[in-house]
Amino acid sequence: MARKRRQPPRKGPKPPPARLPKHQAGSELEPPGPLPDRRVLEGVMRGFLAGRFGPSEETPLSRAQDLVYQAVELTDPTRRAGLAHRALEICPDCADALVLLAEQAPTRKEALDLYQQAVAAAERTLGPEFFRREVGRFWGLLETRPYMRAREGLAHTLWTLGRREEAAAHLQDLLRLNPNDNQGVRYVLAEWLIDLDRDDDLGRLLANYKEPTAAWAYTGALFAFRQQGDSPEARARLKAAQQANEHVPAILLGEEPLPLERPSYMRRGHEDEAICYAQGGLSAWRSTPGALAWLRKTTRPAPPQKPSDGPPEIGPTALAKVRLRRLPQPFDIWQVDFRRIPTLVQRDDGELVQPWMTFVASPTTGAFLAQTMTVDPPSSARVWDLLVQAMREPNPDEPHRPTQLEIFPGPVWDELRPHLDAIGVDCVEADANALHVIDLLLEDMKRFLAKDQPPGLLDMPGMTADRVGRFYQAAAVFYRRAPWRSLGYEEAIRVETDRFDSGPWYAVVMGRSGVTLGVALYDDLKLLRRMWTRPGTDEDNARLSVSITVTFNPQEKIPMADLLAARQHGWDVADPEAYPQPFKKERGMTLRPPLAWELELLEACLRAIPDFIAAHRPGDTTPHRTTVPTASGDTTLVLSWLDNM
Repeated sequence: MARKRRQPPRKGPKPPPARLPKHQAGSELEPPGPLPDRRVLEGVMRGFLAGRFGPSEETPLSRAQDLVYQAVELTDPTRRAGLAHRALEICPDCADALVLLAEQAPTRKEALDLYQQAVAAAERTLGPEFFRREVGRFWGLLETRPYMRAREGLAHTLWTLGRREEAAAHLQDLLRLNPNDNQGVRYVLAEWLIDLDRDDDLGRLLANYKEPTAAWAYTGALFAFRQQGDSPEARARLKAAQQANEHVPAILLGEEPLPLERPSYMRRGHEDEAICYAQGGLSAWRSTPGALAWLRKTTRPAPPQKPSDGPPEIGPTALAKVRLRRLPQPFDIWQVDFRRIPTLVQRDDGELVQPWMTFVASPTTGAFLAQTMTVDPPSSARVWDLLVQAMREPNPDEPHRPTQLEIFPGPVWDELRPHLDAIGVDCVEADANALHVIDLLLEDMKRFLAKDQPPGLLDMPGMTADRVGRFYQAAAVFYRRAPWRSLGYEEAIRVETDRFDSGPWYAVVMGRSGVTLGVALYDDLKLLRRMWTRPGTDEDNARLSVSITVTFNPQEKIPMADLLAARQHGWDVADPEAYPQPFKKERGMTLRPPLAWELELLEACLRAIPDFIAAHRPGDTTPHRTTVPTASGDTTLVLSWLDNM
């Protein structure tokens, strides 16, 4: 952009403070999208005001600021930093130059120091009287912009370092200085207040801003759920939020992928607005117990209303028994039983249940005669109706009555035995392993259902229901304590133990962004540091990494074998959206269930890490020895924070 040569300062009164027109200040109702850098626009505005009122008096700060305006138009980070350093040589109190360097700092600690310097420099430049006089209309003054930027950057950096109360306080004060909130910090603050469980502050914030954006509508719905649960008001707010943007639930629920990059533009009511909201808001939803399950239940369309168990039950009638007695009765033994099958189906109310299958088969002829599936244990009437179907339409035989039924004793047969006696069919109680035809049918069904499913934890060598159950218990306690909520980004805990041959491991607690919750144990520190400090795509980093990991996921994403085993054995699960899914990540993109010792190592870490984080803040590298119970006995771990980079 061509710049006019600076003219000597003219004599006379100085132009008035560079305030924006009143209709512009605070007019942004949508969360700010990735528009052109505001500093470029401010440079243009400064030139416009100079052309209208004449240039203001040249100072070292104004010359330094001009260099910053030039720097932000460059794409080369080295050249940008070079101009920023030149600006600081001209005026050490050029806050925007410090902000620009903070944005390019290689570590968060360095960025924090630069942002703190920038805030202090801007405060010195403006002076205490300016803060008293102009409170409430800061953003309308161009000279306040570097301070506002520096403080916003400081807040975000503090948040990523785990200093969350300090971070929220900075955003609250920015709103005090500029209630119009041209920076859009209210959207971020709302998410942070939820993560901090400061619902009273959130309620006041929501009341201060009335707007139709998806961010505010969904935050309001979540706030109502946190206060009242599944109430009429919460549902009404959620319905209004869906009307504002229908795309948000699918992204929050993981039905649509959440891109890591912010969209290049944002249109109200469109998917790009939903992505912008979910990138910040997902953490708030995941940190609210039951919120995602409520969102799924309330927003997902109900399945078509149809009878879950087939046609209406009829059961034994006098007329039916008369007609059945007229059927021929050659020698034929049938086996009848009803059993749960290894899969899950959705009831009409949306709940996933393990269905029952009732089989009728003839070991005499080898024929499979009839079957029916029900979501609840079949009633005696339902079993009778299936038997009638098998007698009238046996495949491939002619209609006939069996001479005998082999069954396992139970209340159903106690009710049906008199009716079967009435049509001349004997009921014989079978031994435990006598229904071999039905056993074969069920095994074939299991193989068919499992052919495309990953193996479950109990399929791994050395795994027992008790061992996995203890892991589930440790995972549930870890999830409820949510240790990620007090951590910053790029923190790792060194984990050592004599219990297992390998190690040490480097535990990374995931969950700050809300996208993935869990713990990953890496064994290569150099690779971990490389992932943190060098540019690279998530896919590139994933291919290189090796880890023992557990993540928390909704039940729809858990291997069917593990989901069924959890129900069968009553393993502890903290939330329907938080089933633990442990796996070993090999180099490349290969995943497998953990071995028994790997699962026990994860269990030990899940038990030890929350207490360690509560007692030792990041940066304290003092080793901490602790002993925790695990499946095969007590396990002693030595935990210590790595130095932050």
